[in-house]
Amino acid sequence: MRTVLFLSSLLLIAVACVPSVACTSFVMDGPEGPIFGTNLDLFIPGDGLILVNLRGVHKATYQTGTTGERHNWRSEYGSVTFNLAGNEFAWGGMNEAGLVVSSMELRAGEYPEPDERPAFFDGNWTQYVLDMCATVDEAAASLTNLAVRDGNYTSHYLVADADGDAIAVEFLDGEQVVHSGEAMRVKAMANIRYERGLYAHEHGGRKWWWSNPGQSSERVSACQRRAEAFDAARDTSAVDYAFGTLLYYVAAPNTRWSIVFDVPSRVIHYRTDQSPIHKSISFENLDFTCGAGKRMLDVNTRHEGPVDGRFVPYVPAVNQNVFQTFCERYGINVSDEDARDLMGFYDAFTCTP
Repeated sequence: MRTVLFLSSLLLIAVACVPSVACTSFVMDGPEGPIFGTNLDLFIPGDGLILVNLRGVHKATYQTGTTGERHNWRSEYGSVTFNLAGNEFAWGGMNEAGLVVSSMELRAGEYPEPDERPAFFDGNWTQYVLDMCATVDEAAASLTNLAVRDGNYTSHYLVADADGDAIAVEFLDGEQVVHSGEAMRVKAMANIRYERGLYAHEHGGRKWWWSNPGQSSERVSACQRRAEAFDAARDTSAVDYAFGTLLYYVAAPNTRWSIVFDVPSRVIHYRTDQSPIHKSISFENLDFTCGAGKRMLDVNTRHEGPVDGRFVPYVPAVNQNVFQTFCERYGINVSDEDARDLMGFYDAFTCTP
């Protein structure tokens, strides 16, 4: 178990240290409900898996609190997630209730010190929220008795629900901070503190070029301006409009994934730099019951259009290879046995109807 903990720490330090200095996420109002757009930017290839996660799966946190206890739960909602480092480490995704979560690096953040609360790693909390929450209020409440603790650098999150409400979740100076309600005047985030991006937008946006990394304030402001300018009578497709924002206003040379979540329709549209043709995933064509089994798809599949029928049964060995490839790119030496032990903890979760 010590070996697994050591490897898990290495993995999450690597995830946190990814030089992803240009990730951007935003929410805009479409004619029928919220549209959520997000770009993943990395200086390494954007390999990974798209996973169909089932409802009814019994899970547990890997990290315990100071009391040695884990938190256990049974997933209430099925979800589709985009995973860089393997099963249960979700970078972002949407669940059946229409809740969407996206994560972005925030080097100015600081996770809480260990206390009695069981804790999630970064991607584990994203998956937990998609497992258990239908609204942003529920997502915020999940941090009451649970914590997020990770490696050297932190992430922060944009979360939105089917009603169009959004929150920004950050970890600043060792404290959990949630921006919501009237404080959430801008529904866009990049790689700077939410309040700094908000301030920059409200004071000129593009003039705040000093807000590195990656001119984050400019990207925040660009997303908000685009969202406010959307006109359903003129811009016939909210999804296309959101893609336009991602591809022409906030894209970077190292943009790997561009994803648009059409929340009212429960359809995910995406493209990758390795396979830039348009792809879509409709929840209407997915089965999230235990009997269907967990399923996976290479995020860079060469297929175009609907890929609902391209998912295949989840294979632990393939997932382990995704994890090991990720580690190799960061010079982390992980044996096959250790990789199986770490991924095996999450692969051992069982589903009951």
